[in-house]
Amino acid sequence: MPYKIAVIYSAYPEMTEAAYELIQKKGYHVEAKVCVFDQAVQAAQQYEAEGFDLIISRGATGTLIQRAVSIPVILVEITNFDILQTLYRAKKLGVKMAYFEYVHNKSYHDFAAMREILGLNEDDLTIYYYQNEEELRNNVAQAFASRASVVVATGAFVLEMAKLHGMKTIMVHSTREAIYNAFKQAEDILEISNRSRDVSGYLAAMIDHLNTGIIMVNREGLITHINSAAQQVLDIDPGVLLRKNIAEVQVPLLKELTAKENGSLVRVLGQHEVVIHKVPLNYQDSVIGTAITFENRQKIQVLEDKIRKALYTKGLVARHTFQDIIGSSQAIQNSINKARNYARSDSTILITGESGTGKEVFANGIHNASLRAQGPFVAVNCATLPENLLESELFGYEEGAFTGARKGGKAGLFELAHHGTIFLDEVSEISLSTQARLLRVLQEKVIRRVGGDKIIPVDVRVIAATNADLPQKVREGKFREDLFFRLNVLNLCIPPLRERKEDIPLLISYFLKKHSPAVRVTGIPGIFMDRLKKYHWPGNVRELENFVEKFAILSQDASDIFYLLEQLYLDLQHFEGREVIEEPNTLTVELGTLKEMELQLILKLQRRFDGDKTSLARLLGISRSTLWSKLKELEE
Repeated sequence: MPYKIAVIYSAYPEMTEAAYELIQKKGYHVEAKVCVFDQAVQAAQQYEAEGFDLIISRGATGTLIQRAVSIPVILVEITNFDILQTLYRAKKLGVKMAYFEYVHNKSYHDFAAMREILGLNEDDLTIYYYQNEEELRNNVAQAFASRASVVVATGAFVLEMAKLHGMKTIMVHSTREAIYNAFKQAEDILEISNRSRDVSGYLAAMIDHLNTGIIMVNREGLITHINSAAQQVLDIDPGVLLRKNIAEVQVPLLKELTAKENGSLVRVLGQHEVVIHKVPLNYQDSVIGTAITFENRQKIQVLEDKIRKALYTKGLVARHTFQDIIGSSQAIQNSINKARNYARSDSTILITGESGTGKEVFANGIHNASLRAQGPFVAVNCATLPENLLESELFGYEEGAFTGARKGGKAGLFELAHHGTIFLDEVSEISLSTQARLLRVLQEKVIRRVGGDKIIPVDVRVIAATNADLPQKVREGKFREDLFFRLNVLNLCIPPLRERKEDIPLLISYFLKKHSPAVRVTGIPGIFMDRLKKYHWPGNVRELENFVEKFAILSQDASDIFYLLEQLYLDLQHFEGREVIEEPNTLTVELGTLKEMELQLILKLQRRFDGDKTSLARLLGISRSTLWSKLKELEE
C-alpha cells in the first residue's frame, strides 16, 4: 500500500511541482490543497483521519498544522537569507516596508541584523506579529495607516489582504533546494516509519496471539493497544479504550489500576479469578509507558502443573518405595510403620541414623506414600557443596547475582520441588547463614533468590537427614536451636545393621540377586553367615552390599568359596582396624561352636598354604578325602 502525503500551502506553485515529481519518482499517493488558518487545520485533521502518513507545509500555515495533528508535519525551511534577499528586492519598490511574521516563529529570524545589512532603521522596516486571521487583518490595516508602501510575507493570504489596501507586495520564496530538502526529509521519515510499522505490526500480531491479556499505555496515559485476550477478560469493545486516557475511561478496574502503584492484584471477573500485573515499560533509563496483563488463575495453575510434570520426567522423582526396604526384623518393621504414618501428614521430618542405614530410601518411601507422590522429589547432599554454591542451588539466583551467574538467572531446588518434597541429606553440615535462610523458608513458605528481591511462594514438604548428633551441635552453637525444632517436628531413627542382624541373610540374598543374577553362587554357607552376623558393620547396609558385590564378582573365578570368604572377611576387619597380627607358628580364632572354630582354623591354614589342600591335609594329619569331607560338611 503506497504512502499517503498531504501538501497544504497558501498559493505556492513550486510546492505543487515538487509534490508531483515525488509521485512520479516514488509512486506515493500525494494530495495538494491550498488553504490557510482554520481551513488549513481542518484539512490537516481530515487527512489524519483518512490515514495519511505525513503532511508537508510552509510558513505560518505549517506551524499551525504542527500544533493540531499527531502525524509528522515537515516544514519547508524559510531562512534568514531568504528573507534578507526578499527585503533587498522590496527596498527597491519603496523605502517603508512591513514584514508579517507568525507569532510562534518570532525567535527564528534576526531582523536587527537584516536592518543593519540593508541600512534600514526601525521606521523603514516594521515587523508585525499575528496568531490568527483577525489579528492579521488588524495588522495589515495598521501597516496601511502607518503609510507602509511595501508588504513582505511568506504566505499569499497576507499579500492578498495588503493588495486590497493598495499596497505593493512581495512574497518570501524558499529556495528550490529547501523545498526539495523538505520532500527528501519526508522520504526519510517514511522509510523509517515503514521499518517501524513492520516492527510494530510484528509486535502487535505477537501480542494478539498471546493467551495473556495485555493493555499497553504510553507515557501520556493513552491506551495504545488491547489484545484479544484482554478484550475477552474485560468483555469490552476495543474502540471504547483505544486512544483514550486510561484515567478517563469508564471501566472501574482500569480506574483502580490507574490509582495503584505498579504491582499485582487478584480480582474475580465473571466466572474466573484473574491475576492482574501492572508493570512499567523502561527504555534507556526512562519510563515510556505501562503494561497491564491479565491471566486466568486456573490456567496459571494448570501451566504450573505441566511444568512440574516436565520436571518429574527429568529425573526429579523418588525411585524407591517402602517395598524396597529389605528386612523382617522388629526394629526395621517399626521404622517402616512409623514412616508410613508420617507419609499421611505434611509436617517436616528429621531422619537420623548412622551412615549407610538407608535414610534416603526411607525419604523416597515417605514421598511415594504421600499425597505429593505425583510431584517432584528433589534430593541434595548438603555436605558436597560449598556454602556459597549451596545457597544459590537451594534458593536460586537472579541474573548478575555473582560472577558466572547464568543469563536470566536460575530456579533453585526449592522452586523445583514445588508441590513435592525436598530431601536435605547431611543437613548438619549447612552453615549458620544458610541455616537462617532455611529457617525462613520453613516458617514463611517463601523463598527469595540470591541477588533478587522478589518473594516466591513455594509449597514444599521438607525431609532432612543427618548421621550427626544434632542436639550436641546445638549445644556447641554449630546448629541453630530454632531450626532444629522446626526440622524435628516428626523424627525417625533408622536402626543400624548390628541391631537387626536377623535381616542380614535376607539382605545378602537380595544383593546377590542384584549383583550376580547369572552367577552360580546363590548364597553364603550357613556357618560363615553366623560370622557375618557377629561382625559390627560400621558402614551398615551400604558396607554389607559392598561386601556381597565384591564376593559376587570374585566368586565367578574362585576355586574355593571358603577361602575367598575368609579373605573378604579379613579385609573387613582390616578396614575397621581390627586386623589381628599372628605369629608364624600361632593361629587365632574367634570363640564359637566347635564347628565354627574348626572352620576358622581350616580356612586360616588354607590361606597360609595358598589353597594347597594336599599340604594342608598332611599338616593336619588327615587324608585329602577327609579334608574334603570336612569342607563339604561345613558348607552344608
